[in-house]
Order: sequence, then C-alpha cells, then structure tokens
Amino acid sequence: MSQKPILIVDDVDTHLTLFTATLEAAGYTVLPARSQAEALALIDITLPGIALVDLVLPDGDGIALIKLLKDRDPTIKLIAITAFASVDRAVSAMRNGAEDFLVKPIEPDQLKATIANTLAGRSIGQYVQPYPVDDVEAEGHVGSSSLMQDIYSTIRAVAGSAASVFITGENGTGKVKAAAAIHNQSGFQDGAFVKLDCSTAAPDTIEAELLGQIGTREIPEKIGAAELAYGGTLLLDEICTLSLPMQARLLNMLQSGMITPIGATAGRPAEFRLICTSTVDPRAEVQSGRFRADLFYRLNVVPIHLPPLRARGLDVVEIAETELDRLCAREGREFRTLSTEVKAIFLDHAWPGNIRELMNVLWNAIVLHDGPVVNVTDLPPYLRGAQRSQKPSHLGGTSQAPENPFAGKTLAEIERNAVEAAISHAGGSIPTAARSLGVSPSTLYRKLEGWGRPVRGGRKF
Repeated sequence: MSQKPILIVDDVDTHLTLFTATLEAAGYTVLPARSQAEALALIDITLPGIALVDLVLPDGDGIALIKLLKDRDPTIKLIAITAFASVDRAVSAMRNGAEDFLVKPIEPDQLKATIANTLAGRSIGQYVQPYPVDDVEAEGHVGSSSLMQDIYSTIRAVAGSAASVFITGENGTGKVKAAAAIHNQSGFQDGAFVKLDCSTAAPDTIEAELLGQIGTREIPEKIGAAELAYGGTLLLDEICTLSLPMQARLLNMLQSGMITPIGATAGRPAEFRLICTSTVDPRAEVQSGRFRADLFYRLNVVPIHLPPLRARGLDVVEIAETELDRLCAREGREFRTLSTEVKAIFLDHAWPGNIRELMNVLWNAIVLHDGPVVNVTDLPPYLRGAQRSQKPSHLGGTSQAPENPFAGKTLAEIERNAVEAAISHAGGSIPTAARSLGVSPSTLYRKLEGWGRPVRGGRKF
C-alpha cells in the first residue's frame, strides 16, 4: 500500500463517491476534491503519492492541473481520468506528467488494478508475471453460434474442477483468453494466473523459467513459473515447442507433485491448476515423435479446440460490431455500425489471422477514419481490393446458372427480410428469433433500432 494518500479530483459527485469508497475499502487513504481549487488547497496541507485527475474540471483544465502537480512534486504519480476516450488527450496528459489514464465508466476492479500497477511502476500495456486476469481482455469471447456456445459451456463446466485443460487452435483464436476465462471462473481465481510462453523462452533458460534456480555466487536465485503459480493457474503457452528433455522434466514434476529447482536437493509442493495451449496439432506431434505420448495423455484431460474465425459464420459480424463499440468508446470515435458491403467482405474473408486480424482491421479503420458507418473505403487496402476482385465464376460459361432467389435485392434487404421473417415465425419473441438465426438477442435489438423499428419494452439484455 502507498504510505501517502491518494488524491482524486472529479467534479461528478457519484464518481467521486464511488472512487473514494472503492479505494478506502482497499485500504488506501483518499483525499477527494471536486475542483482544481480544492485539489490545490489539499496538497498545501498533505502531499499525495498518487493523484487521479479528471481532464474536465469546472475551474480549469485537468491537463494543466497535472502539469502543476508534477511541477510541485516530481515524485507524484499521476493518472488522467476522462469520459472522452481520446488518444490525443491521453497523450497530452502523459506528456505533461501522467503515467496512465482511465476512461469512464471505470469499474472498481479496474481502478484498483491501475493503482496497483502505478505503485509497482508498470507502464501501460506491460505485463509483469504473475499478472492479474483482469489484464486479459475478453475480445473474441463473443459469438452466438452453436459451435461457440458449446465451447463456452465446456469452459464453464471445466472451471469448476481441477482437471488439466489442453487448448488448441490457430494463432489469434483466443487460446490465452480462454485459459484466463477458465482461471477466472475457477476455485483457483484467488491465486496468480502465470503464463510461460514455451516458444519464446531461450532453450538454455527454459528449465529455470519453469522450475526456478537456486542462487549461487555467480548466478542469482530465480523463482520459476511453477512456484509463482502456487494456489493459482499455470499456463504453458505453445507447450509443443518444448524440447524432449524439458518434456521429461515437466512430466517428472507432474508425476511426483514436486517442483525441484536447478541446484536444489529437495523439492517443493506443486500446487496449481495446469492449462496448456498449442497452435500445432499435439496428436500429430506425438505421432512424429516430437512430443511424448505419456505427457500428452497426462495433459489432455479436457481438450478444447477453438475454431478459426472463418468457421464461425455470422459470429464474425457479431464480434466486429461488439468490438467496434468498445474501440470507439476507447478512441472517441462515432462509428456505430458496419455498412452492408463491409459485412459482406467480413463474411467472405478467410481471416488467416483470426480474431487478432479482425481487431487490427477495426482499429486501423477507427484510428484513420470516423463514422457513423464503417464503409469499404475505411478498410485497409487489401480488404478493399477483395471487394473489387469478386466476380461471378460462371461468366463466359455455357451452362445455365441456377435461378438466384435474391436477384435484385441488396444484402441489407436480404438480411432485414430474414430477420423479420424469423421474428414473425417466433411469434414476435426476439430471443427465440435470435436463437434460430444463431446470433445474440442484443444483435437483433441493435438491428431493429437501426431500422427505426420500435421494440416493445426497450432493449433487453
């Protein structure tokens, strides 16, 4: 905990009350202020260790207050608060002394995590192992397809056990996010969530990274990931890249239930939930002799395979619209939806980079353009080119193409007709219609609002 109090400057009483109560409950001393004048009066009496400053104040600019606070005490740690998720404002605040920024609405856990990270000297986006699950965002864990609903059910079911989980899938499908979701819903959630990337750790240090090392005069002591995960979850990312000798060491640890650091004569209890991931097919690695069969069958108690985005049907549009809302709130953009042409491109694209590629496309669009509708011209060139290259495959042929029941209709008209037919067939029930279409009810409510069709009782989530 900080030895100095935390100054919070916000002119909205509800926000100030919530932030103060949250931090006081966590054991911090808080100095609340509703204006720049109140803040300056408080610091004349007591110097805070951290200051959270709203960038819009009734008697001055928050960025100017940040600069003033930093000039008075160069050691103070400053966090900007804004309801306008503008990169320019955040960068300006940081150039004037802020170390981090928060965008309203701010969840209590997010506030506490930011304070903890600031006290620990962590920069934005920097993960220090073991890192809190809250740092792992849940993008990609959206989708109403039956394929993904089955996976979410498996995640919920396995979270209640201590069984080992082996998650497979292409790059960018959300394997680490799924592992974090399991941990966050499990009995191990009070422990650390420790990730060790087996594919990036150097071969000569991977053993110490996993098991730890006893310090000597020449070599400092190292606590391994297995010990850091005590009482929590150990995630071995890309486990199939481990060498056969390291696979043997891991198997020995699991069989004995003891962690034996390099140079140690006695082991320590191994108490953690183990989750592994792999981009390559582990069964193929076993068949080729590159992965030990006995280790694989010990790890593969509950297998979960995350499908590529191209196999998830309409999920791609649902994910895109959900993430568009989140990113626009973060970046202060006005985009609200995707154009019909963009939806068609998204549904047709193979997404070799999966959800990660989709996120990059959306972020590129909203950073370089603004809304309210994402159009084809807002997309990166390689996706704009995909639209221009689409041509009927039967041109120049002699065979008669089958009659097209959608001839003369736009994709938007086809979509609306399908939605309204499903709602009518469901007797007006939005949730029932959503299930029949393989989308979430919130997706249908959003479309109905966009078409100007009133929804009795408002949106229901």
